Amino acid sequence: MAKSSKKLSKINLNLEGRKYSQPSEGAIDLNFYVIGQMKDGSKHLAKIIDCRLANGVDPKKKRNEYSYEYYIHYVDFDRRLDEWVPRHRLEVTKDLVEEDNILRKKHKGGAVDKEHEGKIN
Repeated sequence: MAKSSKKLSKINLNLEGRKYSQPSEGAIDLNFYVIGQMKDGSKHLAKIIDCRLANGVDPKKKRNEYSYEYYIHYVDFDRRLDEWVPRHRLEVTKDLVEEDNILRKKHKGGAVDKEHEGKIN
């Protein structure tokens, strides 16, 4: 029983908010869904997974959301379609990514976001 309590505490720590892998001053808030434009021009709901400094951006200058490229996962699409996109191919929504609901469902044994879920042993 102590083993599962330890895992639950790890899950609860992740509920504080999603974070980029490195400091990303001025980047889009990844706690919100975006509408991403695929290479074929179609637009779909997506989650930002990470960001990186775009080519040609001076790392010493003040950054804004256009200073980055964003790695996105299109919701309800296979993760093989995840891709790095520039800011101009994204529209920010006001809809929060509900990670806490996903983690709760996963803990209860529900099937959730199979493309990006981690295994809880």
